Amino acid sequence: FFGTYGGLLCGFGGFLTAIAAFLYARARVAEFERATHDLDWQQVSELSLDVAKLKKASQKWQNNMNAQEAVSLKNLKEQALMQSLMQQNGNVQQIRKVEM
Repeated sequence: FFGTYGGLLCGFGGFLTAIAAFLYARARVAEFERATHDLDWQQVSELSLDVAKLKKASQKWQNNMNAQEAVSLKNLKEQALMQSLMQQNGNVQQIRKVEM
């Protein structure tokens, strides 16, 4: 039975699956069209530009904050190095130059 009609049954099942997928996709597109029917696309484009400007300003601010942290970290490292050099200089005796 399946040898004779198996291919036909699989083909018909695939056809029905394709029709169901098409109807589902069409329903989704129709729902999207209904939702955006009265949308003012000019305002949408202006809002997207505003969002892009805010994102750029936020990135610039974040970069400035990172730069300040890097500078303060560099200053802390320099201070620690200077303190360690000062401590070492206190323990080191001067080398005397002896002429022969």
